[in-house]
Amino acid sequence: MKRLALILCLLLTGCATTQLAEVPAVVTSPETFAVCKAVDIASTAYLIHNGLAIEANPIVAATLSHGYFPLIAISVGIYFLLKHYNDPIATGIANTATCGVAVHNLLLIP
Repeated sequence: MKRLALILCLLLTGCATTQLAEVPAVVTSPETFAVCKAVDIASTAYLIHNGLAIEANPIVAATLSHGYFPLIAISVGIYFLLKHYNDPIATGIANTATCGVAVHNLLLIP
């Protein structure tokens, strides 16, 4: 699973570097947030379920004490806010943070 996810990341990076005009669209896309957040939540669930890590973010840890539904609902809400307000800077910041966490989680999977 880890190898597949890393290969997909590399393929997406390759697409972005070959089409330089599309890089800003990927970075500022709410869909990028959705994909990275899905990887983040799935990898977090895998790591926690298998005892490989604990949630370090106290806000996320508090929501996880009620299951994954609150975290998923908040993430969907953020996605719709990013899509509705269409602010490239805010979306780029959200994507950078979320994709960074997703990659970090994937690197923790043995």
